[in-house]
Order: sequence, then C-alpha cells, then structure tokens
Amino acid sequence: MARKKRDESDKKKKSNGTMATVLVVVGIMLIWLLLLGVLLRLDVGGIGTSLRPSFKNVPILKMLLPPVSEEQLIWEENYPYESITDAVNRIKELEVELDTALQSSKTYADRNAQLEAEVARLKVFEDNVLAFENRVKAFDKNVVFNDKAPSIEEYKKYYEEINPTTAEEIYRLVLEQLQYDASIIEKAKIIKTMKPSQAAQVIEEMTADIEWTAKVLLSMKADESAAIFDKMNKLYSAKIFKKMADMDEDKLNSIKASLTN
Repeated sequence: MARKKRDESDKKKKSNGTMATVLVVVGIMLIWLLLLGVLLRLDVGGIGTSLRPSFKNVPILKMLLPPVSEEQLIWEENYPYESITDAVNRIKELEVELDTALQSSKTYADRNAQLEAEVARLKVFEDNVLAFENRVKAFDKNVVFNDKAPSIEEYKKYYEEINPTTAEEIYRLVLEQLQYDASIIEKAKIIKTMKPSQAAQVIEEMTADIEWTAKVLLSMKADESAAIFDKMNKLYSAKIFKKMADMDEDKLNSIKASLTN
C-alpha cells in the first residue's frame, strides 16, 4: 500500500516536471518572439528593412515591420506618381478635364437641338412653297386646257406674233438659262458619282457661293442630296437649306407678281 502511494507520488512529480519544462520552453519562445518583434519594429541593425520584402504580405508579421515613407511605398507598389500629393493633384486635374468635357458636350447638344429646330421650321416652309407651286402649276394647266380656254392654236398664234426683237431677247435669255441649268446638272452628275462623305467635303469647301451649291443639290434626287446633307457640317447644311427656302420664296414672289400683272 505504501509502495503504491509512493509510485503515484513519483508519477505526479514527473508530470509536474514535464509541465514545468513545457512552460519554460513556451516562455522562452514567447520571449524570443517578443524580442524579434521589437527588433523588427525598431529596425535594429536594419533587420526590419531587410525582412520587409518577405514579411510585407504576411497578415500578422507585416504589423511588426517598421513604418516606411511614402516614397518607399510608391517604389514597392510601382505607382506612377512620386507621392500621394501628386496622385491627388492628378485626380483634381482629371476632374477639371471631365467637367470641361461635359460642358462642351452640353453646348454641342444645345447647338444641335437649335439646328434641328431650324431645319424643322424650314421644312414646314418648304412644304408650303411646294404645295403652292403645285397649285399654280395646276392653275396654269387649267387656264390653257380647260373647256372655256382659248384653243391651243390661239396660244401658238400669240407666241408667233410676239415682236421679233422681244422674241429674240426672250429666246436668248431662255438659251442662257438652259445652258446655265445644263451646267448645274452636269456638275451635279459629277458630284453625285462621289461617295456622300467626299461630296460633302467638296461642297463645304465652296462656301463662297451658297446659291450655286443649293442649285446643284436641288438638281439631284432627294435621296442623293439627303445622303450628302447627312455627311455635311450641320451649321453649313442649315445655311444651304435656308438658301433653298429663300430661292423657293423668290420664285413664289415672282409667280405672284406675274399673276397680278
């Protein structure tokens, strides 16, 4: 019985001795770790700096590394700026550029809206002029060919009896007009063989004679001239369209004047 108690006492002493040894070892390791942390943090002998490349991405150990300057961080991360201040200044510059671009975009959008409104207004005017011309044309035909109008022979006789000098002058003017119209049509044929973008560029360079340009475009089919208009500068195309409307208005006034005389 006494021997059994003695054995248990020996076992307990051995167990306590083992536990003490473990605690001592752990304590020594903690002291070494603490010492290592202090050496790293204080960068004693440059140890923190030398181990930074290896420890800077390790979650816990990177907290033990000594603090570094902005220049060091920029160098390590390969930033395109030399300092945080430079980066902030660049951000401010980009914000100013963005604001300028947005303002320019708004100005362009407003100007484009104005031009579109002007084109729409002129389109209404053009439609009214075309409708009036159609009515005048129908009226002229009705005057000559209706049942109560003089016979065609009477009109023929009238034109034959015109004063020769006056007839010659009228004939000369008609020939000149026909030659001018033929020249316009010939130029229009040349231009419409080009691509719309090339034709638009050629026309935009002829800013000195908007009326001639308007006549060339009017001598084309609607889809051909529309394709060229689509490639032109909006402001210049609006000027040409306005000139077309003015020409129609002049023609309308001439017709009205001839009807009242």
